[in-house]
Amino acid sequence: MSWPEIALLIVNVLIFGFFILIHLFYFFLVVVSVGGAYLQPRRARLLVPERLMDSVTTPPLTVLVAAHNEQATIVESVHALLGLHYPRLEVIVINDGSRDATLEQLVHQFSLHRADLDYRPTLPAQPVRGFYLSTLDPRLVVIDKEQGGKADALNAGLNLCWTPWVCTVDADSIMEEDSLLRALRPALEDDLVVASSGIVRIANGCRVAGGRVTRVGLPRERLPLFQVIEYLRGFLEGRLGWSWLNGLLIISGAFGLFRTSVLREIGGYARDTVAEDMDVVVRIHRHFRERRQPYQVLFVPDPVCWTEVPTTVATLARQRRRWHRGLMEVLVRHSGLFFRPRMGVLGWLVLPYFFLELIAPVVEITGMLLLPVLWWFGWLSTTAFILYLILAFFVGMLFSLWAVLVEEFTYRRYTSWPELLRLLFYGLVEHFGYHQMVLVWRLQGMIEYFRGRREWGAQARAGFQPRPPAVEIADR
Repeated sequence: MSWPEIALLIVNVLIFGFFILIHLFYFFLVVVSVGGAYLQPRRARLLVPERLMDSVTTPPLTVLVAAHNEQATIVESVHALLGLHYPRLEVIVINDGSRDATLEQLVHQFSLHRADLDYRPTLPAQPVRGFYLSTLDPRLVVIDKEQGGKADALNAGLNLCWTPWVCTVDADSIMEEDSLLRALRPALEDDLVVASSGIVRIANGCRVAGGRVTRVGLPRERLPLFQVIEYLRGFLEGRLGWSWLNGLLIISGAFGLFRTSVLREIGGYARDTVAEDMDVVVRIHRHFRERRQPYQVLFVPDPVCWTEVPTTVATLARQRRRWHRGLMEVLVRHSGLFFRPRMGVLGWLVLPYFFLELIAPVVEITGMLLLPVLWWFGWLSTTAFILYLILAFFVGMLFSLWAVLVEEFTYRRYTSWPELLRLLFYGLVEHFGYHQMVLVWRLQGMIEYFRGRREWGAQARAGFQPRPPAVEIADR
């Protein structure tokens, strides 16, 4: 056998080995998540939010909202947060150096006035320019500070926070009224819970009024519809599965609950990464596992947070490049945790799985370009080529369809037959064009990492109501 033939054989083995291994992970997560998909809706029906509202054991909680150039959605988001069903609630909005009318809208809509507050900068954050209180609702506090990024803004909010629990929410998100009570329920039942998160759903296509989602619907545009499939698969299979193993690695920045003391113990949010939400969860795991202290980090699928997703190719591409660049930052930063005995499931299963996700763009794009050529010239058998097609396309389709069916038979947010059929259709066609496009963006994110890029990149906000075309906002 010649050296070129040996090289081709090695490449084939690596590509096929990758697909088999990562699909085994997917299958494992699906099996593990089945229990959660079956039990969680039943547990949710047993919860009576009014009991928690009236209970003296329900702890005070602060919602932190980092806002940078969020004039399109900030007012509706704050109205929704102040309308949440929670007995002792404070909302802190951190205006992170916005250059649009974010602060002005807050001042006007909520009658804000300047105030002197007890701010203790124990966590690193950019200087604060002022504090504002609302004359309409004393639960609302606004911090106006120099721009430092989302992690920096959250640290500033933590410096002012006095409650034992804190919830981080994106400024373009809308939470359902009882989301906080449902997300905090596991912590009230088990003192070992140090962090929890609910499911993030896509608000595009929904009707929003008064800071509430009044009608759930699917987006009309194709890009948001594909993202609905991705979100269902990621939350109902991936995060639910890892949560049952106490290996949840990502608590979305759009909706996450944490013990305030734990966030302070680990030094708050890291300001030198675009994946601060993933990094903080890894450090929480590391903090407790290195000390051999029992703890739980949970995903609870019945609390719902609605968020706006990109509707243009350019904006979606920037988002996915940033996400993958952030994944690489976190895995490189915490590479010493791989296969460490003390890290348990985190070091032996979770981090290796995310490493496979990290290299997936390289392997899959190589396979899509190389294997058809090898088959065409007779260097790859037809049987092997068909196996590749099954692994690369059809198995992924099955996992997408499974996520749609789990949604339909458990949570049933999309109730009409036309919506279900649209979800099934997009679950089928996602792997024929859209998936490959996302792979290219993820590969570009890896390239950006090696080039040293660290900023967030521009975003676009259209708002929850019909508005003029979305406007690009400056880099964070």
